[in-house]
Amino acid sequence: MENNTLEETKETPIVEKPEEKKATSPINRFAAKKKSILKNTSGLEVPEIDYFYKGVVPTGFEGTCGKPVDREDLIEIFHKVFNPKDNILFYKQLDREVYLVIIPIKFSDIVGEDNDSVDGSFQKHAISFLNEGSVNVATMRQKLDRIKKFVNYRDR
Repeated sequence: MENNTLEETKETPIVEKPEEKKATSPINRFAAKKKSILKNTSGLEVPEIDYFYKGVVPTGFEGTCGKPVDREDLIEIFHKVFNPKDNILFYKQLDREVYLVIIPIKFSDIVGEDNDSVDGSFQKHAISFLNEGSVNVATMRQKLDRIKKFVNYRDR
């Protein structure tokens, strides 16, 4: 009979490598949620709690809302309508010529406790153009001006 210590008889646990896990694995379904990174028109990160009711990011936000606009000419027009200090977000959907203006909760007139909002609600306004690359700067300015009336600057 061999004299094994407790440590010598323990089995080594099998640990799957991340690349070996399947998408349908229960481990992946309950994995920690990836944090969204919101950026203002200056490229700086802004807190999620400032834009989403109760700080809850809606599922699929990045897939639906896309990425921050990076075209300098459009950002310049945006800054003529909205003050960069107000941190109003300007996003573009990935697959179409649709731009989104996302209003911080403190300036929102349609999201909040008084509006019976659900966790993750946020105020956004869409600006759509027909085809990729068909953005007309003058039309963009007009559409942004129309959105401005939906921003409640009472908490400035």
